[in-house]
Amino acid sequence: MSEPNNTPMPPETHAYICAECGVVSLDPENICKVQGAGTKADWCGVKGTMPPKYCHNRTHVKRYQCRNCGQTAINSRLLCEPEKLDIP
Repeated sequence: MSEPNNTPMPPETHAYICAECGVVSLDPENICKVQGAGTKADWCGVKGTMPPKYCHNRTHVKRYQCRNCGQTAINSRLLCEPEKLDIP
């Protein structure tokens, strides 16, 4: 299950990467420690970590994981095949 507008964003969409857990987000305010910025093409399609990492600070806990490559994101539209993750 993904966000209401689940149309994937184009590969050149800019996003921010969290240095703590590796999740990506459209908004830097949705991650704890901005490591840098990149584009959707920089991570979706590249094999990610399995199982996904969760927010170390337990603050930004909303997560989606790509069924294709395993990458995680806060915004489902940053993934090509998003699936909502339940927080353990």
